[in-house]
Amino acid sequence: MITRREFVKGVAGTAVASALIDPSKGENLVASCGLYCGACPMYLATQGKDEQRIKALQQQFASGKTKWTIEDLLCDGCLGNGRLAAFCRTCAIRECAGNKSKEKRCDSCSEFACDRITGFNNDKMLHHAEVLSNLRQLRAMGIKDWAKSEEERWQCPKCRAAISWYDASCPKCGASRSSRLFPLKKG
Repeated sequence: MITRREFVKGVAGTAVASALIDPSKGENLVASCGLYCGACPMYLATQGKDEQRIKALQQQFASGKTKWTIEDLLCDGCLGNGRLAAFCRTCAIRECAGNKSKEKRCDSCSEFACDRITGFNNDKMLHHAEVLSNLRQLRAMGIKDWAKSEEERWQCPKCRAAISWYDASCPKCGASRSSRLFPLKKG
């Protein structure tokens, strides 16, 4: 049996912890284009202060045409009002949505689905192929519910750690990625 003192202490702790959590953080992880930034490898590496993962990403992107530095990969989310990965700094979709909508997302645009967003929604990058569907779900569910649903969707089914778009297994416990996520192509 729990004592009154333990109960009050627990409730007070929960209240303080709840006050410290930014309720808009989840919403800020919903990018203008409908991607969920909470599953972006760059966002996860930055927020987790995972230097090994950041260096691996830097090596991956340094081998291409762009020659990105580590600073080019650090990200606080598309609408997080902080650092942006190089992809997102120059994003025409993000710029357009920010100029047209107070919510800064394509789901609230009267021109949805325009050529910008349909061109972005492609199979070249697997996470891009979800954009139109994501934006339609976002419209139907509302920002808070959709953000919460995506946060849950992109968690390890075993330990609840965040999983990125391209993790085949949980980086924390090694469990296989959820069947609710898009399948990774072999090769």
